[in-house]
Amino acid sequence: MRKGKWISKDWVSSPSNFAPEVLGLLNFPKNIQIYDVTCRDGEQRPGVVFRKEDKLNIAKKLDEVGITRIEAGLPAVSKEDFDAVKEIAHLGLSTKVFAFSRARKDDVDLALKCGVSSIMIEAPSSDDLIQTGFGWKKENVLKLAVDATRYAKAHGLYTTFFAVDSTRADPRFLKTLYTSVVNESHVDSIAVVDTFGVTSPEGFGSIVKTVKKWVKVPLEVHCHNDFGLGTANALAGLGAGASVAHTNVNGIGERAGGASTEEVAVALRVLYGKDLGFKYEKLYELSKLVENVSGVPVSPQKPVVGDTAFGYEAGIAVMFCYRYKHANMLKYGLSYMPESVGNKFSVTIGKKSGAFSIRWRLEELGYEATDEQVEAILGRVKQLATKKKWGLTDEEFRGIYEDVVHQKAVA
Repeated sequence: MRKGKWISKDWVSSPSNFAPEVLGLLNFPKNIQIYDVTCRDGEQRPGVVFRKEDKLNIAKKLDEVGITRIEAGLPAVSKEDFDAVKEIAHLGLSTKVFAFSRARKDDVDLALKCGVSSIMIEAPSSDDLIQTGFGWKKENVLKLAVDATRYAKAHGLYTTFFAVDSTRADPRFLKTLYTSVVNESHVDSIAVVDTFGVTSPEGFGSIVKTVKKWVKVPLEVHCHNDFGLGTANALAGLGAGASVAHTNVNGIGERAGGASTEEVAVALRVLYGKDLGFKYEKLYELSKLVENVSGVPVSPQKPVVGDTAFGYEAGIAVMFCYRYKHANMLKYGLSYMPESVGNKFSVTIGKKSGAFSIRWRLEELGYEATDEQVEAILGRVKQLATKKKWGLTDEEFRGIYEDVVHQKAVA
């Protein structure tokens, strides 16, 4: 077997990922962490409501997977949110539990009452949000940010400053804002935030590199998915030197959502050789939990956790997979094994099926058929799939099998 960082028993990516000229462009920190914001940012997905018990269950599952940082919520939203943050903080989890906060001392006080060890404090940074959105002046934002972060630090909280809409802020003001909270409040880290998902990976990486020159504290990145680039931008931010990526399970969140927890984690491991030590095989379970409590269906084609993310219908693709079925499907058809993330391989029987698809499903069901019968079944499958405009259920397939092999009428 070929050897290299790009290949293992669970995946085969591309050797180009680890070419010297590519690695020379990257500046990943030694320790990378995921900061999962599903319980707060994920709940901002229109229509979603997480009750206290939902948040507790999500937090427990995140901890089980090995996520090192969890944002439990914004205590000021409601009593139930306050209670959820407080209970999560006292679950005895291995992960570091954060509360989210506006740049207000009373918000910080609520976080302290919850008993969290860490806090994420936000303030707007772009002219549009400051002047038009809030009707404030820049000097007011600067004072609020410094006062709130200093207050949090004085009360022993690990403090991260979250500059909303960093990517559209005036660089001169953004630099003043960041350096002020670092030098005057001594925050532990700062977040570069693409609130409206408006940067390209290259643009976002450039911003992170610039901010990294301004301050000497760790950087975090928070990316939204308005152009489908949330995960790509989070990876670009990490590759530019940020040490923490904010992510949402299933990518749920307001508008088009944000960087996906499972996508970022698996891409780091497979495409960049950065194993975060997670129980990756539990990612599918985590996804299903969030899908169930949020009521937001996961697209079948969602990377990592979609139900057909490792699925085929096209006959030629199934043929290759069938031939490697008892060896290693990574030789053709898959970039990484579904079992490595708790998912599974699937073959859909439908219009685009071939003879190998039929044989695959027959073996799964414990049936036998001659080559002639396989061809007859295939013809009937294509006919029914075209008529119903969808793939066949196992019950429909069995009906065709029985009719062809045992000359029984279709029920």
